Amino acid sequence: MSATKIGVLKHGLKIGDAVHKSFEIREATTADLFAAEEVASSDKPITFNAALLCQQIVSIGEFTGPFTLGMLGKMKKVDLYAMQAARQALDSEGEAEQPV
Repeated sequence: MSATKIGVLKHGLKIGDAVHKSFEIREATTADLFAAEEVASSDKPITFNAALLCQQIVSIGEFTGPFTLGMLGKMKKVDLYAMQAARQALDSEGEAEQPV
């Protein structure tokens, strides 16, 4: 089972009539990297990283996806940065794990 991080968005993401502020993301897999590259070339780092984040988001509020670049594009930068920071923390923790 992959590691996850839970966080709170300052402004939230409006989905339907509700604004959702809590989020959960999971550690990225190699398959997530491939899927993100299908959506956005890695030579466009901002778009590629957002596409990767779309793969990693478990939920925002009670919404469980799928998540799209269009949805993330509606977010305030501070909220996108909060999710990116959670992803970086997951990456750091994963790199610190010792091989079995």
